[in-house]
Amino acid sequence: MNTIIKNIIISFCFAFILFAGKAYAQYSEYEIKAAYIFNFAKFISSDRINESDTLIIGLYKNNPFDIALEKTLLGRKANGKYWKIVNITTKEQITNCHFLFISDIPKYEYYNLLKYSKTKEVITIGDEIELFCEDGGIINFTPQHSKNRFEINNHIALQNNIHISPKLLILSKLISDNEDEF
Repeated sequence: MNTIIKNIIISFCFAFILFAGKAYAQYSEYEIKAAYIFNFAKFISSDRINESDTLIIGLYKNNPFDIALEKTLLGRKANGKYWKIVNITTKEQITNCHFLFISDIPKYEYYNLLKYSKTKEVITIGDEIELFCEDGGIINFTPQHSKNRFEINNHIALQNNIHISPKLLILSKLISDNEDEF
């Protein structure tokens, strides 16, 4: 087996296994999503991320993670960088983040966040938000029984100077706001 493919499988295997049968019952939905976010960071780069010593994830208003995100991220490194978790209440604060997790807010509010974040090199992550990637989000978790556990709009990522490894892209459902792409 190709070493690259083997590394991809190892990196994501634990998260995928958690969805099967009894193993899923041992972990909450947000413990699993926290593990995905941790692994996303290993396959995403930008100038802002490369220049920073710490990866900052902002939780916009609602924090469905409880302590799951802290248990998964704090004290651990992704690409040699420790994590910091911040609560965000205004769109202006997102410029301090590398990742922005958005959950359960009105559509007009997340749409304004996405519009504001377009030039900020912020990786926006939606929590099962309908049409999130089509509206300009970069990553969106999909419902539990979807074929792909997350979707990515790589076109938006590239517009924001964010580079997502093909190793991650092949695991996702790719969304495009360009109607000429399939």
